Amino acid sequence: MAMRAVHKRYLREFFPAMAGYVVLIFASVYWLKTLDGTLARAVVTLLPAIPIAFVIRAMVRVIRDQDELERRIDLEAIAISGGIGCFGFFTYGLLLNAKVLAMPPAAAVAIWVFPIFMGLFGIAKCSMRLYYRSHE
Repeated sequence: MAMRAVHKRYLREFFPAMAGYVVLIFASVYWLKTLDGTLARAVVTLLPAIPIAFVIRAMVRVIRDQDELERRIDLEAIAISGGIGCFGFFTYGLLLNAKVLAMPPAAAVAIWVFPIFMGLFGIAKCSMRLYYRSHE
């Protein structure tokens, strides 16, 4: 099956942004070790967020430009992954509040929200594709 133009464009936008993210995450971690000022540390630590904004932009554009079934699959996958991710972090927070689990540093939790959401989105999207293929 040939790749549609909308998906080719998505890959042209996604991969450079992710490459930029990888470079900037390693560079910012290294660079932070040499900085003292709060403003400089804030700017350097936020640099990897810039390419992630371009990833989000690419995702929005591909969803907007897909056909109706592809859009439905993606939006259902977003709803499922958002619901599962929010429920997971909510229950984790309840367990932390009850001191059932050891309290990690806040950054150790916050840094995982987006990657977990994206991983759940990938799983949900594959599941939704299989569901709609079996119900054609």
